[in-house]
Amino acid sequence: MVPSRCLSLAVGLLLVAIPNPAFSDSVFDPVTDSDPDPNDENAPQDGHLHGCMLFLNEDHTPQEPLVGKDFEAFTTSGYKVEDEAGSTAASCTDGRAGGYPCNNIDLMSVMELSELDGETSSNLQMANDIWGWTHSGREFAIVGLGSGTAFVEITDPYNPVLVGKLPARNNADSPWRDIKTCQDHAYIVTEVEQGGMQIFDLKRLLNATPTTTFDADAIYDEFENAHNIFINEETKTAYVVGSNTCNGGLHIIDLTLPLAPSFEKCFADDGYTHDVQCVNYSGPDADYQGKEICIASNEDTVTIIDQSTGTMLSRVGYEDDRYTHQGWLTEDHKFFIFNDELDEYTQGGKTRTHVLDVTELSNPSYLGYYEGRTAAIDHNNYVLNDQVYQANYRAGLNILKIVDPSKMTFKEEAFFDIYPDTDENAFHGAWSNYPYLPSGNIIVSGIEQGLFVLKQTSRPGVPTSSPSPTASPSASPVASTGVPSPLPSASVSTDVPSMAPFSASPCIEGTKSKFLLKINNGGKQIKKKCAYLQKLKRRGGDITTICASTVSTTKFKPAKD
Repeated sequence: MVPSRCLSLAVGLLLVAIPNPAFSDSVFDPVTDSDPDPNDENAPQDGHLHGCMLFLNEDHTPQEPLVGKDFEAFTTSGYKVEDEAGSTAASCTDGRAGGYPCNNIDLMSVMELSELDGETSSNLQMANDIWGWTHSGREFAIVGLGSGTAFVEITDPYNPVLVGKLPARNNADSPWRDIKTCQDHAYIVTEVEQGGMQIFDLKRLLNATPTTTFDADAIYDEFENAHNIFINEETKTAYVVGSNTCNGGLHIIDLTLPLAPSFEKCFADDGYTHDVQCVNYSGPDADYQGKEICIASNEDTVTIIDQSTGTMLSRVGYEDDRYTHQGWLTEDHKFFIFNDELDEYTQGGKTRTHVLDVTELSNPSYLGYYEGRTAAIDHNNYVLNDQVYQANYRAGLNILKIVDPSKMTFKEEAFFDIYPDTDENAFHGAWSNYPYLPSGNIIVSGIEQGLFVLKQTSRPGVPTSSPSPTASPSASPVASTGVPSPLPSASVSTDVPSMAPFSASPCIEGTKSKFLLKINNGGKQIKKKCAYLQKLKRRGGDITTICASTVSTTKFKPAKD
């Protein structure tokens, strides 16, 4: 079995952050260092890039909403709750919605992390993935949390209701959780060992009492941990990727029986897959029309697979790739618009939206990239009609109009910045978004902020397709005379937020202080972070507790290979 990248990286963080003579004193820096030596048993073997480790290095202290009565009490902006449509609503006026920078997007409501956690408690209070579900005109947000999954009814978008929460299996916290839906069921994967896949019947939400603590309806146990899941709802097929099976590639599951899914097969020929989209192909390549085609983001390539035959049709890299993370096809299936999670971090410049011409599936062509408005890292993007909806970490939600993808020409239609402090290239703010609700509302998950319900005002009532948009291709975007941005210089931002001292007692920094300085942010959040880190399995040996008022040494059993 192959260990999941981010699970390994979480362990890798411990190895570089905690003084231990059993391991090398060197610290991996993705900006300047080469790949880890696969023959060096002390080097973290976690793929050629370390985005997950960098994410764990950051301080993710929960943030208070910049709307509502508490915000009104200290702001000088003139914002007043009584002027808005809801208690946490804010219309975008003169570039601000309450305390959030914005353009052409109104805030309908925000539900902070402490509300999403409900009556359960967690040492890891953060949000991650988000997806949506609708039934009989009712709309729900499904929000991944460090401690489980929250279900929020947003039929009245100004007054969201926490219907309940599904705790993580075995109450095992994880920063990574991913969710998709099919046939009124949610399928949830996580990086936690022995987490498997939780299955939840979403119809239980329709008559549940608010703040219910749910249990899973079934567990799929054919893998232990996974990074991501995609579901083709038309074929009722799930694709679990980044798991400890199938060489980290596609673990393919038949969902015909929602509560009794069955393993179908692996696609393992190209190793670890970070994310994937699989469609019933209706693009211009006549050889594959009507077949189920998968476009996989495989760390340093985009890999195209004919799922019907299990054949790899092509794999293509691109100049200056750092971590091929995730992408989505245009609705005519001619272009794949994708993001690289680490190119902004390692090379500087503005947010890069990459474009791959896939009109010929066996011979795709990388066209280049479009540079955005900020320096933020792009994380997850989805396509609906002629717009790309991007969750760009510190820049929040960015919406781009697809003008001419063949020329990498886009136009920013709207944005909503959920992390106003800075738009620099670090791992805070927006994790993901979901733009497919029939109402046209957009939901966004903020790592430190919680759930945002938004409305694009420049296109009210945008028609939507199903939560798994694969067919109904629209016309090709209108061409323009726009030209792609030139390559940026290789400068690297040195923006590092200042860190407050630990108020209870000093932390042990030792030879690994480079990483500890990013973790040691003082107070309650430090204890949460370290409590989580201490739960993870290590390779064995004595691990010094780094953030407790009384320094102690704890013995951990060796983790299984």
